[in-house]
Amino acid sequence: MCGIVGLVHAHGAPVAREDVIAMRDRLTHRGPDDAGLRVVGPVGFGSRRLSIFDLTPAGNQPMVTDDGRLWIVFNGAIYNHVELAAELRSMGHRFVSRSDTEVLLHMYAQYGKTCVHRLNGMFAFAIWDAYERTLFAARDRLGIKPFVYRHTPARFAFASEAKALVETEPRGPSPDHTAIADFLFAGAPLGTKSGFAGIQQLEPGHWLTWREGKLEVHRYWDIAYHYDGRREADLLADLAWLVDDAVRLHSRGDVAVGSHLSGGLDSSAVASLASRHVASLKTFAIRFAGGAYYDEGDHARVVADHIKACHVDAVPDPGTLVDLLPAMIYHMDAPLPTWGAFGYIAISQLARRHVKVSLTGHGGDELFAGYPKHFGTAFGSTDMFDFSTVPALGRSMLQRLRTSWQREGWRGVGRRLRRRFARRPETFEDRWVASHCGLEPAHHPLLQARFARSLDDYSPRDSYLRPMLEAPTSDPLDRCLYHDLRVYLPHLLAMEDRMSMAVSLESRVPLLDHRVVDLTARIPSAFKVSGREPKRLLREVVRPLLPPSILDRRDKRPFPIPVEQWLEASLFDTVRSILRTPRSLDRGIFDPDRLRENDLGLSDLWPILNVELWYRIFIDRDPVWVERAAALRTPAAAGVT
Repeated sequence: MCGIVGLVHAHGAPVAREDVIAMRDRLTHRGPDDAGLRVVGPVGFGSRRLSIFDLTPAGNQPMVTDDGRLWIVFNGAIYNHVELAAELRSMGHRFVSRSDTEVLLHMYAQYGKTCVHRLNGMFAFAIWDAYERTLFAARDRLGIKPFVYRHTPARFAFASEAKALVETEPRGPSPDHTAIADFLFAGAPLGTKSGFAGIQQLEPGHWLTWREGKLEVHRYWDIAYHYDGRREADLLADLAWLVDDAVRLHSRGDVAVGSHLSGGLDSSAVASLASRHVASLKTFAIRFAGGAYYDEGDHARVVADHIKACHVDAVPDPGTLVDLLPAMIYHMDAPLPTWGAFGYIAISQLARRHVKVSLTGHGGDELFAGYPKHFGTAFGSTDMFDFSTVPALGRSMLQRLRTSWQREGWRGVGRRLRRRFARRPETFEDRWVASHCGLEPAHHPLLQARFARSLDDYSPRDSYLRPMLEAPTSDPLDRCLYHDLRVYLPHLLAMEDRMSMAVSLESRVPLLDHRVVDLTARIPSAFKVSGREPKRLLREVVRPLLPPSILDRRDKRPFPIPVEQWLEASLFDTVRSILRTPRSLDRGIFDPDRLRENDLGLSDLWPILNVELWYRIFIDRDPVWVERAAALRTPAAAGVT
C-alpha cells in the first residue's frame, strides 16, 4: 500500500526533483515507512510506502527493471502475487524481493497491458517505458484504489490523491462547479470528475497510455451477465468456495491482519471466514452513545465470541470526531458524502493501534442486494426490511412546518409540502433516483439562482443514470446492482480508502474479489433474492459459520451515527456561525437568505457545511482552516501507536 505520484514532460523538458518531492510528501499519511524518488530527464516518479509484503528495502519503490527500461510505482495489493511469481519463475524471470510490486513489474514485462486481466487485487499503478517513451497506468476493476491525473499536451501528472496535484499548481486550484452539482445530487463527483477543474480520475476497470502529449483511455473490464442454468445448490457451493478463497487471499501479508466487525451480516461473514486463515484474529468495532440503535456492540461481541476472536471496541468522543471534520474533508479531497465518514475514521484509528491491515465487509450490500432502494425500485416494496428500530431523526415535520409558517407564512409551508409530497415517480429510472438522490440544480431550493444558471442547464441526472442505461442486462434487480457497482460503490470505496489511509491503515474488501463479482453476475435474480430476502446468497454461504441471532437480523443499520444528536446538543450554533460569515454568504453557491434561516436541519446543513469547508481548505487556502485540516496529516496525530 502506497501513495504514488509522477510527472512526465513531453518533448524532453526536464522534470524538477523538488516538484516530485513536494507531490510525494503531501501523501506521507499513505506511506510513512519509506519515501522513494526517481527523476531522470523528463520523467519523475515518487512513492510513499506502507510496507505490507516484504518489509525489507528490497520492496521499496520506485522499482526499475535490471535494464532500466521499465519503472513502476504501485498502490494496492496483488493477492495472487505468490502464484504469479511461481509462474513467472518457470518462464525464466528472477526476483530479488518477495514484494507484489516486483511481481507486477515482471508481469507487465511479460504480458504488457493485458497483465491486468491476470491480477487479483486492488491496484492503481503507473509504468514508464523508457524505450517506447510511453506511460501506462491502470486502476483495479471496482475502483478500490484511486488514481487521479492532469493532462496537457506538454505534460502528464498523476497521483493517488488530488491534493498532490494541487501542490504543483502555482496559482492554486479551481473548482469544477458541475462537480458541486453532482455532489448535491449524488453525493460525489460523477464520471471522471474529481471536484477540481482540470483534474480527472481514471475510472474503475480502465487503463490509459500517454505518449508525447497524446492520451488514450480504454475500459478493460466490465461485468458480464450470462445467467447460469445450473442448480441453485451448485451455484451456492461455488460461491461459498470463492468467498472463502477470497478471504484467504486477502489475509496474506507480512504484518498483522485484523478485521472490522460491526455485527452486521457483511462484516460478520468476513470475520468468521478470516478466523479460519488468520491465527489469533483481532476484530474491531466502534460503538456510539445515543441509544440502542447506535450501539451494535452486543452483536459484534456475539460474533467475536462465536469465532473465538480477540475483540476490541471503543466509544469515540463525539466532540473529538466533529473537530476532525476539516481533516476528513482534507483527506477526501472533497466534501464528505455522508456523516458515515466519522465511523470510518474512528474504526480505522482503533484498528491501526493494533494492526496494519484490516478486512472489511464493504461491497456486501451492493453485490448481494442489501439496500431498501434495490427492492423498492425493482419490486415496488421494502416490506422485507425492519425499520421499527430506526429513531426519529431531528425535529418533526410539524415543527418544521410551524417554523416555516412563522417566518414565511403559507408560502413557506407550501414550499415544504411540495418538496415532501412531489408526484410519484413514473419510470424505473425515476424510482431509482427518487429513492436516494438529491435535487437537480434547477430545482434545488438552497442554491443561488445565479449559480444554477452558470451551469448552462447541466443535469447530474443524465450523467448519473448513464451507467444504468448501459447495463448489459434487462433484469430490474441486476440493473440496480450494476448501477451501484459502477456509481455508488466507487464513492463508498473512496471514503473507505481515504479515511483508512489517513491513519496509515490498509483496508481490504474481500467480498469484492472480482471472481465473486463475476459469479454473482451469472446467478439469476430469482436465486439472488428468493422470497425477496435481502442478501440471501451471502446469508446462505455463511449459515454454517454464524449464530442465528446474526443470520436472522432484518434491521438495516448503515453504520449508524448520532450526528444529529451531537449537532442539536451543542454544535448547531457553531455550524450556523460558519455559514453566516460574509465569506460564506458571498460564496455565490447557496442562497444567502436561506443560509440565514433558523429552520435548516441536518440534511440541509451537512452538504452546505462540507462544500464551504472544502472551499476554505483547498480553494481559499485559508490558513486557519488549512491548519485545522492538518490534524490527521501524520499517524501520530491520529492516535496511532
